[in-house]
Amino acid sequence: MSSRNLDDTQSEILSQFQAITHTDDVDAAVSRLTHYDWNLERAVESVYDPSNSHDATREALEEQVASSAQQHIPSTQRPTARRRPQPRTGIFALFAWPLGIAWNMTWSILSFLLRLLSRPSTITHTQSNNRQDSRSLAQQFKRDFELKFGETHVDFFQGGYSQALERARRDLRFLFVILQSDEHDDTEDFCRNTLTSQDLIDYMGQHDILVWAGNVRETEAFQVAGTLQATTYPFMAIIALQQMGGNNGLRMTVVDRIEGTSSSATIIQRLERGNRRHSAGMNRLRMERDQRDMERRLREEQDRAYRESLKADQAKERQAQKAREEAAKAAEESQRAEQARQELEEKREQYIRHLCSTLAEEPNDTYTGQVTKINFRLADGTRVVRKFRGEDTIETIYQFVEAYPLLKSEQDPQHIEAPEGYTHKYNFTVISSYPRVAHEFSSTTQLNQVKSLWPTATLIVEADDDDDDE
Repeated sequence: MSSRNLDDTQSEILSQFQAITHTDDVDAAVSRLTHYDWNLERAVESVYDPSNSHDATREALEEQVASSAQQHIPSTQRPTARRRPQPRTGIFALFAWPLGIAWNMTWSILSFLLRLLSRPSTITHTQSNNRQDSRSLAQQFKRDFELKFGETHVDFFQGGYSQALERARRDLRFLFVILQSDEHDDTEDFCRNTLTSQDLIDYMGQHDILVWAGNVRETEAFQVAGTLQATTYPFMAIIALQQMGGNNGLRMTVVDRIEGTSSSATIIQRLERGNRRHSAGMNRLRMERDQRDMERRLREEQDRAYRESLKADQAKERQAQKAREEAAKAAEESQRAEQARQELEEKREQYIRHLCSTLAEEPNDTYTGQVTKINFRLADGTRVVRKFRGEDTIETIYQFVEAYPLLKSEQDPQHIEAPEGYTHKYNFTVISSYPRVAHEFSSTTQLNQVKSLWPTATLIVEADDDDDDE
């Protein structure tokens, strides 16, 4: 709601709220006042006493119970202070009317200031030992009870009233509220003889009834007493989740109330009556809840199975993808290797053709220099004889052996340039037959310098074992 849409009354309440809380955030102030239905006192209390403010869910539960509590109060027991005054007539009414307005305004202001000042202020950062949270109050109530009446008693819920409402609604349980006052004479007898009764303890346990108890000297129990409109102590209320008519849905409702001291038998009788009246609805709600829980668990199991199946499928897909990638990588590497081998083979053939066109011619009979005559037995068994000049090197022999197969097939080879960036490897070794001597490739050693190659020699060409055509 925007501050521009407020009526005069709401604008006045907003101004008072800002003055008391010293807040300049208009939107936040309007939001808080709207949350508390423009109840200035409750809105201010929620600022200065956070321990008494509950979340929206718990407040809604308390309001549900409060709205149903009035319906279960006998007309003779309803507080007269809540009755609307009957209209008066005559001159007395004329004088009483302004006095009544003044009295009501004065009483409201004093009541508000008394409640406000009775709580610790966060502005001064002072804290009182009496200010405790709901759980601490519940634990203190239990300790005080056990010190006076022993440890055998009904199982008191260790939490606040709103928490008990929330637990009862969530678990679909009856909530049994007990309020007591130290100022009433029946309190001690009720606690000593009724709340410690084994029959009542057993009944509460067998029917899974949630029990919340409090002493009205404490703030929370006092507020609960106002909510449930308790007038006589000890006071008890039976609260259950009920299906309301129309569009109201499910609401936490007071289904019975017991005022004044009662025996355990009487309480059990009233609880049994409430159980008979409302157990069918509660059981139906439990069945619906169990059905929802079963459907939820089924969905969770289906979702889990789906996720596991999806996870397994994804793992298989990742493995398959990895295998495909590895296969593609291997194929690519194989293709590159094959391409490199083919390129190497092409360069090798080009180099051999280059040798054919650049190899020195065999010296003829008119040559007057030194000549050696070498008889070759090639690796394929072919025999060939050729003359070499004395100043030729061992490299010349290797070049001749490498080029011979092509020289034999081509009588007039064309000149071809050597391939760039290529280093030729000879995949054979020439060996003298006797004595057996391997002549390693050399581009500097001349033939006339090697005794076994001059003036004649017989050489065997042996292919290397690691011939890989690199």
